[in-house]
Amino acid sequence: MALRLGRAFRTSVAPMIDVTDPYFLRLLRLISPFGNHRLWTEMVHANAFSRGRIHRDPKKLSQHLPLHELQSDFASGIVVQIGASHPDDAFSAVSELANLGVRHVNLNCGCPSRNVQMGSFGAVLMKSPEHTADIVRAMSEAASQDGRENLTVSVKCRIGIDEDESPEFLRRFLSTVSSRGRASCGSDIEFILHTRRAWLNGLSPEQNRTIPQLNYARAYEMIEEYPQTSFIVNGGLDTVEAVEEHLRVADGVMIGRKIREDPWFLSQLDQHIYGIATNRIPDPIGVLTEYASFVDQVHEAHGTRYSVLARPLFGFFHGRKGRVLRRHLAHAVAQVKPLGKGVVDQRHSVRFSELLQDALAKSEMEHAQSIADEEDVKVAQIG
Repeated sequence: MALRLGRAFRTSVAPMIDVTDPYFLRLLRLISPFGNHRLWTEMVHANAFSRGRIHRDPKKLSQHLPLHELQSDFASGIVVQIGASHPDDAFSAVSELANLGVRHVNLNCGCPSRNVQMGSFGAVLMKSPEHTADIVRAMSEAASQDGRENLTVSVKCRIGIDEDESPEFLRRFLSTVSSRGRASCGSDIEFILHTRRAWLNGLSPEQNRTIPQLNYARAYEMIEEYPQTSFIVNGGLDTVEAVEEHLRVADGVMIGRKIREDPWFLSQLDQHIYGIATNRIPDPIGVLTEYASFVDQVHEAHGTRYSVLARPLFGFFHGRKGRVLRRHLAHAVAQVKPLGKGVVDQRHSVRFSELLQDALAKSEMEHAQSIADEEDVKVAQIG
């Protein structure tokens, strides 16, 4: 294994649209404050920097980038994924991201959605490895300009496209991008291999994450053929045992839907993969309190909607307890009316921390009552 991953992060949280926004990433950092896992942003189009000038709009920037983490000692653990179809746009995006303190930028070559294909980026780029290499080279040049040495460039791709899942197809892509995409300074390109092929027609993005068959063997084959290249394996990992198995071969693993459904899975990895003692794992109520305080600050500064800020908590607890909290929090958020339009979007008269505290209290009471009712039923049945 190459093991040239900077801090040698062995586990990553995958980029997920409408999931890994700055607020969800902040929640993950509170659940796992040890700096063990790389956290990936949602994909941001390079045009947002080169044409939209998002870096000059603090409010928009805060909705896409975890600025709180970039200003901390965990900056090296944040990966910003961009979508790009032109080298110039990619160069501009990486340059501006570097100025913001970003240490790792990834090019999306795996998204199969129709809208992304129409923009000539995402998984469709794998059909044009030479063009992709030009984009990656532009990113690498931007990463190395002005003497920068701590900005990493990587590519996230699939193992195949449509009917072609041959080793020759993937080999050509990897070889072309790694050789032609390397900057003049010689910096290496890292690859994240999603072990399902992408169907560009006939399957939705969600279906593309479940229907094409997983092919870990193809990823392992490339790892063996390119021993000087860093590879991270992605796709279908949802147990500690699976993570441990793949880490015996790959430089790292990437986990997506499992974290979306159960963010506390990170604490299991902290204990079993990184040896964090159980008594050091944060308390859930303490995490909620810190998250609410963070959200209050964000809302005060940018007027971000409570519905967006509450969304990361919907998978916080599992089972009945989770469903009850989700219902009470969603209801509370829906009932709060904004003060009105102003310079800062639409602030609310009630702080988010107060809404969360009230929802927690109500959910605890309801959960306790449901348990008591079940016990009464059992007693009655025995009697």
